[in-house]
Amino acid sequence: MYLLGKLLSNTAVGVLTAAVLAGAAVVNHSIYGVGATDPIAISWPVFVMVVPLTVFVGAVAMLFGTINLLAGTLGRIAYFFGAIFLLSAQSARPETAVPAAVPTTVKALDIVGLTLAYDLTFESIQAAVPGFESSFANFGTGGSNAQTFRYEGGPWPAWFFAQRLGTVAVGLAVTLVAALPFNWFRTTGGVVEKVRRRLPLDETPPETATQTASNPQTPTDTADPAVSPSPVGDDVTIPPVTRRGAGGFRRVLTMELRRLLRGQPRWWYLGAGLLAVVPAGIALTGGGTEGAARGLLSLVAVWPLFVWSQIGSQTARHGIRPQVLTSDYPVGQLVGEWIAGCLITIVVGAGAFAIAVATGGPTALIGVTGLVIFPPSLALAAGLWTGSPRLFEALYLGLWYIGPLNGGFVADFAGVTARGTSLGVPIVFAAVGVGLVVVAAQTRRVYTNLG
Repeated sequence: MYLLGKLLSNTAVGVLTAAVLAGAAVVNHSIYGVGATDPIAISWPVFVMVVPLTVFVGAVAMLFGTINLLAGTLGRIAYFFGAIFLLSAQSARPETAVPAAVPTTVKALDIVGLTLAYDLTFESIQAAVPGFESSFANFGTGGSNAQTFRYEGGPWPAWFFAQRLGTVAVGLAVTLVAALPFNWFRTTGGVVEKVRRRLPLDETPPETATQTASNPQTPTDTADPAVSPSPVGDDVTIPPVTRRGAGGFRRVLTMELRRLLRGQPRWWYLGAGLLAVVPAGIALTGGGTEGAARGLLSLVAVWPLFVWSQIGSQTARHGIRPQVLTSDYPVGQLVGEWIAGCLITIVVGAGAFAIAVATGGPTALIGVTGLVIFPPSLALAAGLWTGSPRLFEALYLGLWYIGPLNGGFVADFAGVTARGTSLGVPIVFAAVGVGLVVVAAQTRRVYTNLG
């Protein structure tokens, strides 16, 4: 019942979003449209498109929140790639296929309605441009060779309404699945509890059961940092102070390195070790190629994400901001976080950097500079300003997907593409990163003075 209530809450957000979009569409048509403005005819498609999608996404979010392994950075990465998969599934449709020949699987995965738009406009496009074989109509301005067409409307295909109902049904099914690992409250009976006891699911330790029941969002990092019930999280240990004069920036930096590296899953340490050692061995034996260097740089650009995500937001998420602001090194702690993130990037990427320099020459250092400086800088600024790693992860994964992974030179902060490196794009990102650190440090200094 609790999860169903959460699902209704998430759906309410979708309804509000749809209302805003529908209202904007009505206003837009009243200003620029042709003919009389019919609010109902304009608004109802928006709700049909948005609300079922919100039910599905809200249910997936709850499922990830109830599984400890997916409640943090790993879950957000999995969601990012899952969303890309669903969106890219539309490309499985043959470009020359008539609507009736579109595979059923493509229609079933039509989350945002791209295939629907193709289905609705196909005949109108063919009437205006016979033999048109592009994948979709362009609803923007088009290019110099763009040809316009007039859409006269028509009934929506029955398959789309079935798909939207199916999307809602899948959302409800995911909510029921989420009830199995859901252990924020202790229960003693019921069908779900009997099924849970027969499955190898994570259980909340007895000593945290009381705290979990009183604050259901404690097991994940979804809680508002401003109302965190515990000043220090379970995964953070404050080292004992043996000598009051044993401070200094080097000690702060060492502590930040320990804090960022501790608590990662074993598979992450294994992957980081392989990334640091294996490519270095390949470079020493002369077996590296330019393609291998690019692939390794793309991997190095995402593997430390689990470490970078902790930068900037830890003081807020663990409720220790007042202690840091009143310490001897409020700004130094922030800079120490950033330098620690840069050092970890250098260690993890050492092998890939060696291959990149061996195959691309000294100019490869341009990409190394951007990869080492920019990600920790963006994490520091975004984490400090929001108190959460989510903004950084969303922005960074988008940049990484466009740039290092798919070769978009405009977002190539890692120097994976030859064009991006020749244009100095990584240097620009590195400069932006340094600027973000300066602004973040100034922000910390302002809050320190106010305190």
